[in-house]
Amino acid sequence: MKTNESEARVKNVCDFKYLSETMGGKKKSIREVIDAFVEQVPVQLQSINDAITQKDYSIIERVAHVMRSSVSIMGISSLVPVLQEMETLGANATDMEKIKKLNQKLNSISEQALEEIEKEKSNYV
Repeated sequence: MKTNESEARVKNVCDFKYLSETMGGKKKSIREVIDAFVEQVPVQLQSINDAITQKDYSIIERVAHVMRSSVSIMGISSLVPVLQEMETLGANATDMEKIKKLNQKLNSISEQALEEIEKEKSNYV
């Protein structure tokens, strides 16, 4: 029997349609957004991981808010509710255990998204 995580990995988490439409199909612009995303996300994930270790709710709130915009542009809709909840919990400075669980999901889906993006970006040279 498959686990939920392996089943989730069967389908893509990114939908590049929105990004392409937003950029008017301009490959150079799309590539610039993709490159910025690939550069920023690992830094943002590390910031959240560090903030969880330090129990710094304000950083969790701020970084989750910024990431929500980024993942929306990249069509990673499954992360929007995760980040929204992390942002709310951070703003209310409550439930670090729930934040940790959400962060596991955030890291897992982000890893898959970055793999998909690396494969996709060769289409925007």
